[in-house]
Amino acid sequence: MTLKSYKITFIYIALLLAIPATGQKRNWAIEFMPGISITSPMPLKVDQQGYERMKITAKYKTEPFTSPIYYSYRLGTFKNNKGWSIELNHLKVFLSNTNNVIQQLSVSHGYNQVYINHHISKDKYMWILGAGAVIAHPESKIRDQIYNDKGGLFNDGYYLSGIASQLAIQYPLIDTKHFSLPVEAKISAAYSKIPITNGNAYIPIVAFHLLMGPCFKW
Repeated sequence: MTLKSYKITFIYIALLLAIPATGQKRNWAIEFMPGISITSPMPLKVDQQGYERMKITAKYKTEPFTSPIYYSYRLGTFKNNKGWSIELNHLKVFLSNTNNVIQQLSVSHGYNQVYINHHISKDKYMWILGAGAVIAHPESKIRDQIYNDKGGLFNDGYYLSGIASQLAIQYPLIDTKHFSLPVEAKISAAYSKIPITNGNAYIPIVAFHLLMGPCFKW
């Protein structure tokens, strides 16, 4: 995992406080789902001190099977056919159409998307709508100026850098009282402002995801 587990635990505890509570007993579930992701071409803007803004149509690779792999994990609480969850989606993006100015640009220790999700279940299908934040770990080389800073959150190079939303549908291939094996398809849209040397890059991302992994329920 790209964020140290004990640090992300504190974020999760804080987010759990935002989940609506009732006096009725609720069920809980935790999921870990690796998978694949692809991104659509999107506009990329780069502002650097002393230069005019540069705009290109960015194309990204995601390399889901290269360590650290692509994944989502989710902790949720449910009652009847509705529920709430918190989720960390570890998306990676690597600019593939680099040029003489933008020589390297990646958010490869995570274009991490942290969501609060609402779930609605119907006829075995689970619909998931989420909104949250982008926690990005950028690396870049622009006009021969390298950025690989260790500032930001926890002084580890992670920056709270934008907003994100998603819509997903999930279906269990296996479903028992305490275990299921869901397959999930989703689309996400996010916008982030990341630091570069002497400036910033503005990176919107629309991604398509296909995931599958174990879910433990209690």
